[in-house]
Amino acid sequence: MDALKLLNIKSSVIRLRTLENGQLAVVDEYTAMRVIDTKYFRILDGFKSNVVHVNFLERQAAVSADGFYCISIVPGSDKAAVFDVNHKKLLYRVGHHKGEIESVGIDAQGRYCVTGGQDGKVFVWALQTGLLAFAMPHHSDFVTSIAFSQNGQWIATGSYDRAINVMNLSTMKQHVKLSGHSSVVVSMLFISGLRLLSAERDGALVIWDLHHGRIFKRLPKLGDEITSMCLSLDKRFAFVATRLGYVALYDLHSFELVRKRYLKIQETITSIAFIGENFSLAIGTKEGNVHFYSLFGNEAEYQELIHKKSFRVFYALLDDNPMLIYSKVYEEAENYWVRYVKTAKRYLEEGEKLKAKELLEPFIGIASKASFIQQLFHDYEHYDLFLTYTQEKRYSLAYALAKQYPSFIDSDAYKKMELSWKKHFLKAQEIIMTQNGEELARQILAPFRGITEKAPLIQAMCTERRIYEYFKKVIATRNFVKFIELTKMYTFLKEFSEYDEVMLYIDQLYIKTQKEFKNGDYVNAKKGCEILILFPEYNQETREMLEIIKIKNLFYEALLANNLISAFSYLSSYPLLYDIPEAKKLESQWNKVVDKALSCAVKGDAIELRNVFVNYLSINAKFAAIGSVFAQCYAVQLEQKMELNVPSVDLENGIRNYIFMFGIDETILEFFDLFKAKYATKTDLKMLKQGSLNTWTPAMILSDITAKKS
Repeated sequence: MDALKLLNIKSSVIRLRTLENGQLAVVDEYTAMRVIDTKYFRILDGFKSNVVHVNFLERQAAVSADGFYCISIVPGSDKAAVFDVNHKKLLYRVGHHKGEIESVGIDAQGRYCVTGGQDGKVFVWALQTGLLAFAMPHHSDFVTSIAFSQNGQWIATGSYDRAINVMNLSTMKQHVKLSGHSSVVVSMLFISGLRLLSAERDGALVIWDLHHGRIFKRLPKLGDEITSMCLSLDKRFAFVATRLGYVALYDLHSFELVRKRYLKIQETITSIAFIGENFSLAIGTKEGNVHFYSLFGNEAEYQELIHKKSFRVFYALLDDNPMLIYSKVYEEAENYWVRYVKTAKRYLEEGEKLKAKELLEPFIGIASKASFIQQLFHDYEHYDLFLTYTQEKRYSLAYALAKQYPSFIDSDAYKKMELSWKKHFLKAQEIIMTQNGEELARQILAPFRGITEKAPLIQAMCTERRIYEYFKKVIATRNFVKFIELTKMYTFLKEFSEYDEVMLYIDQLYIKTQKEFKNGDYVNAKKGCEILILFPEYNQETREMLEIIKIKNLFYEALLANNLISAFSYLSSYPLLYDIPEAKKLESQWNKVVDKALSCAVKGDAIELRNVFVNYLSINAKFAAIGSVFAQCYAVQLEQKMELNVPSVDLENGIRNYIFMFGIDETILEFFDLFKAKYATKTDLKMLKQGSLNTWTPAMILSDITAKKS
């Protein structure tokens, strides 16, 4: 990797955030935000505030994906400040926590901001209004990490209590609680599919399967305190920063730690961000610097090295930058290597040793190639003897030599010998099935007698003739259950051409089924899966495919019947549906309705709010989400009525109605404190009948929260 630029902002960096337009947002210890052009590294815009941080942790500030909003904790208070970046002003402060706020976040769609407190509570606020939208399930200790999925569908919170809570924002209900960390969760990222990457402070990393609510994979541990993580644009690579100034590189396809110390700077790293525009990494530090590194380095220069056949120079660069392994330049270099080795082997087979050495000379000295080249030339010192054995059909000696010198296995002579074996074995298989054919079959295979690898096959063929006959009948009737049973019990059957034909059919069926599944042809995909599931190598994947097909079929049937109640119910129960176009369209329509509804809620207009939600009032899966917006609306109504000095009895009735619908939450507690400061009351909230968002239904809707029930 190459250092592209170093910017000094003179103040400790709190948070880096790559924006939708490719620019970089930098928030410092004084909650001053700068927007940086990542092509020319110029400061384009920004704002300043009077919020001063004492701890330099990235969870203490967040920026929306479009760069329009910034939220920061206010140290020493129970509030977080939300700023309008474009107009460079404070919009409002949010809180309700008992004690200081520990972490903040903004969802990818710019709809909500979140505060996590030292009291273990998590509050989700409507970004455009500052009203409390709902509360997440509580933690038993400080909330140290907040993460949103890219589509805004999911929110996750991590804590000192070592647990992670994940909620579906479309239903406003808890999706799952994850347990498996041994220390405080300091950072989380949603990765491909329904998976979440989380990190402990002491360096342990876990990938979670959110669909099943369990650990999917534990990644190799780092021996340092993790401060920040980010993902490459395709979510294949995770970059993990530590307090001591290291950045580790993980491959999330192979789940390997590619390099523990991929990057090292002599500063304390506070935040990192991946910049997809130029495949680079931004690193923010406590010392007030923002470092920019090109992850592939100078590709034009590398391309020139390949064209000049300067392979030693190019491969030496891999020691410094293992990311090059995933570049197109590296792929081109490896293609040269494969072609050169193939040609060199041909030269060696022809006795042209000098030509082979000359051809491979550009790769000599490369650590990853050296042992192979050395072995290759060492083996071919004995190739003439091997060739003689194969030509004289002294196969037992030839196979023994090939085992001693494995480079011969790719030679033409070895391949011809193997072809001869297959022809002899096939002919023997045909003969042995005839009357008195066993002796003749033995004669046909005589040249291969005494070969360790072949002896069990020959013996099995002679002694298990009846099994083979039955095996052929099983294949003819396409009885794949019995086919699997027989091949497990009698491994010699795998050497027969009939076995190869069946496995070729299965491989082709897998490809065909995958294509049908991808194209939405679930009827034929299901038929293919019912066969593939019998084969161990395809069993797990096929089971998952069948489950998805079943769920998707139910979902599509609901859509065709215009049964939105069932459609949204399936979405709520099976999160995997959110990735299909029809589900995305449904949720997009729903999100537009929610945006409009929030505008009604801020005015306290419950009648118009009901009209906005009218098409969703019969959908059980949306009751909690709808209820959360009505709760905001009623909170506004209560504040409006207090400002109008309505009689206390009306406000008490409103409080009673609110608690009956939504229970005792932070919103009503705050309002009740204001109410008690202005009116004398004997009302005890705990004595009132309490509801909850989970039990709220549209039948409870009131146009006026203070109205008396009939």
